[in-house]
Amino acid sequence: MNIKEEIRDNVAVLTVTGALMSGPEVGPFQDHVKRLVKDGIKNVVVDFSKVKWFGSSMLGVLTASLTTLRNEGGDLRLTGITKKIESIMMVTRLSGIFRTIDTVDRAVASFSTQPPEPAPVQETE
Repeated sequence: MNIKEEIRDNVAVLTVTGALMSGPEVGPFQDHVKRLVKDGIKNVVVDFSKVKWFGSSMLGVLTASLTTLRNEGGDLRLTGITKKIESIMMVTRLSGIFRTIDTVDRAVASFSTQPPEPAPVQETE
């Protein structure tokens, strides 16, 4: 997996390429998202326009990354989703969890027009 990063208006745009099938191939993605959060970037757009297909490991990493970002008050938006990737997201019922937007520019702009939902309040005893 290769990840190209660009920061636009405090939004990280991650363009992903390469094989995205097994855990070792997709593990660096979540590490990358955690580094972004540590650096204060909480909103991420993932561009899959150069990826034809990915496996369940990538879905797991995307879900974990979404949770990490939302817990910090941010969000993850997807773009460049092929029909094949869309079908696996529909079958796994994850299409309702992720926001998919047709272009990178619109996805970045969506953080201004559709800000992330506030993180749930964690009660302490």
